[in-house]
Amino acid sequence: MQKRANWPLVAESVRKARTPSQTNLLQRATRMDFANFMAEGVLVKVDRASMLSSLEVRSPLLDHRMIELAFGKVPSRLKATPTEKKILLKRLCSSLLPPEFDLQRKQGFSIPMNVWLKGGPFRTLFDDVLRDPQCSFDAQTVNKLMRDQDKGHFNGERLFGLVMFELWRREYGISF
Repeated sequence: MQKRANWPLVAESVRKARTPSQTNLLQRATRMDFANFMAEGVLVKVDRASMLSSLEVRSPLLDHRMIELAFGKVPSRLKATPTEKKILLKRLCSSLLPPEFDLQRKQGFSIPMNVWLKGGPFRTLFDDVLRDPQCSFDAQTVNKLMRDQDKGHFNGERLFGLVMFELWRREYGISF
């Protein structure tokens, strides 16, 4: 039997293989996002949702010439700063679109989890799962997350992750 210490660090090799080599953090993050989150997340969801509705969807900003321009010629300072995103795109749009057009508006693919956790069936489900004595998570930590959620903190995604993990753990009989 082979010793565990000699096993290759698979996760580390996958991370290294999928992490772009650019020294500029923004360039590296952009490429990482493009290759992973966009390709394996957003675009898959858009494709499935559009096919379900018999729609042909185009993503004009994903044209290969736009990608080559964005990755090859646009400097990071025109992409994002700590306080601003999509700088060049917004500058270009402001010269083409009417002044009343809201360039700050953004709408993603998220669900209104924080609204749903104010009450109703989702809140009941989260309470039932996370406050169950058999729950694998620390009760004090869960209670603090729920209290903070009630005070207006946005813990919905964290709580959702905990609930999904706990339901998965129960379904497959995993114990710690």
